[in-house]
Amino acid sequence: MYIYKFYLLLFAIKTATCSCSYEHRAENFEIEKVDIEKVGEFPSLINESSGLIKANENGKYWTHNDGGGKPQLYMVDAEGLIYETLEIPNADNKDWEDLAKDTKGNIYIGDFGNNNNKRKDLVIYKKGNLNVEKLTFRYSDQDFKDNKDLSFDCEAFFWANDSLYLFTKSWAKGKKISKLYVMPDKPGDYTLKPQDSVWLKSQVTGADISPDGTKYVLITYGKLFLYGIKNGKINFGEPLTCFKIGKNQTEAVVFENDHKIIFSNEQGKIYQIEI
Repeated sequence: MYIYKFYLLLFAIKTATCSCSYEHRAENFEIEKVDIEKVGEFPSLINESSGLIKANENGKYWTHNDGGGKPQLYMVDAEGLIYETLEIPNADNKDWEDLAKDTKGNIYIGDFGNNNNKRKDLVIYKKGNLNVEKLTFRYSDQDFKDNKDLSFDCEAFFWANDSLYLFTKSWAKGKKISKLYVMPDKPGDYTLKPQDSVWLKSQVTGADISPDGTKYVLITYGKLFLYGIKNGKINFGEPLTCFKIGKNQTEAVVFENDHKIIFSNEQGKIYQIEI
């Protein structure tokens, strides 16, 4: 217990002292200070919030626990109050990491956490009104015999243009590569090829696209990265702004509207910023 608390203290110090300097120099992000408001806190039932999407009701969101939790989604508000629990039938929570939602109301649950980079059962559950379907996949550039390439974890995705956009998380020391993969939103079995990549100083842990489709956000441990979407192309080609947020193990992010972002950490705190 004491070792775990000491680890959390070191992690909190690391995120609190991080900066956007590297990404400013290497990727031309603008650095912008932002006011961060704590708006709520999850109850103990949601002990490791790892994903967020907007629910159909205004001011409500769906979230879930990280790997090993029950195969359930929880409808909450920004204060952390639970309004509904949604069971996901025929699903396991091996390592749920993020949520996405399409314009038809389908919810996508990313069971693609892969900390040791050895999983061969990566899956996204598609929850419709009547049933739950599966999208299984693998990375075309992963060599399971290469134990040193630790860039095939994934904790972040969103839906756009009838596709799912996945952003990987690297466990390498120093600079971290995040690769972008794209897959259809239809049930099936897919082999994904990398579409783009970027080097960052922190690990990507969540993603969302703005309601107007002009930008998207990546959350990492301690920072938010805002990218522009030009001519409908989603890639790393339009870096906009890096916001230092600190706030410990931040893993879930969602656009409330085009100018407000809600994010949470695995310690149960909920925050918002205006951009």
